[in-house]
Amino acid sequence: MRNIIVLLLTIIFGVQTYSQTKLNYEMRTIGKHDDEVLGVFVNEANTMVATCSLDETIKIWSLPDGKELKTLRGHLGQVNNISFSGNDLWLASASTDRTVRIWDVNTGELLKVLRGHTDQVIGVYFSQDDSARFVASTSFDNTVKLWDWRQGVEIKTLRGHKAPINNVAYSYDGKTIASCSDDKTIMIWSTDLTTQEPLMTLVGHEAPVLSVIYSFDSKKLASCDQSGEIIIWEMPKGKMLRKIKAHKDLIQDISFAEDNKTLVSASLDNFVKLWDTDTGKNIMSFDTGVEVWSVDLVSDASIIIIGCSDGTVRFLTKKTNQQQEQKGKRR
Repeated sequence: MRNIIVLLLTIIFGVQTYSQTKLNYEMRTIGKHDDEVLGVFVNEANTMVATCSLDETIKIWSLPDGKELKTLRGHLGQVNNISFSGNDLWLASASTDRTVRIWDVNTGELLKVLRGHTDQVIGVYFSQDDSARFVASTSFDNTVKLWDWRQGVEIKTLRGHKAPINNVAYSYDGKTIASCSDDKTIMIWSTDLTTQEPLMTLVGHEAPVLSVIYSFDSKKLASCDQSGEIIIWEMPKGKMLRKIKAHKDLIQDISFAEDNKTLVSASLDNFVKLWDTDTGKNIMSFDTGVEVWSVDLVSDASIIIIGCSDGTVRFLTKKTNQQQEQKGKRR
């Protein structure tokens, strides 16, 4: 019946109505790296977003206007990932030069170079408490390392994965770290400095797991893989809640919104999508026309930031109800 009413309204008044469960975004390019953009990370205050690239640089951009604020140089290889500290003062970066580097966000100064991995560093994540003392990193050397970056020392090395480790995430309650690997598993580790063994191993993916991320309340963990699948886990139990066949190609990056249920995913199939992780329902699907390597979003999901294979950094900005109505009337 509702579809008939919508059709009649469209025919009679020329008005296109919009479903309340479907979101609409428009895309613009704000700037560019010289090569593929491999990582995107929004700070806690939603005032800045950092991007990193195959071109060995990190760029920091303002939100919401997208002005380029500074470019950080110092890595001797591609920069694979980045993470703001919980207090927004520092930025950690991971590189194929086998180092983790810590930067002052305000000045762009390089503060520390953390060495210890024996292969390229793929994932990095700051502890999200206000002290921001710890940094976790993962590498193709099959290890997870936890660092006290101010002291410049490695606190512990965690071993258990049987293949290269692709990414790492710090829980927002500070209690655990999640790592994901080509061995198709996710391992959960305690941040307790005396504990070396994994608390649990999550099994359910049928392809290499490329990224993991905690919700802000630390009650969910999302993971994505090379086959285009997303799994949502209940934490701290590690119970699988649902699988989502989300994309037709590999999903390199995912991120939660502040409501702890909206998840963004980005894929080499050119699509950026939003999901309701409580139901598994797709609530937005956007064809960017380019392979997307990295993604993050501001807290309320009004702006999605993507890093693309052509080096561009793009904003997907949510249209207001008024904009949607005006577009409908023009039809």
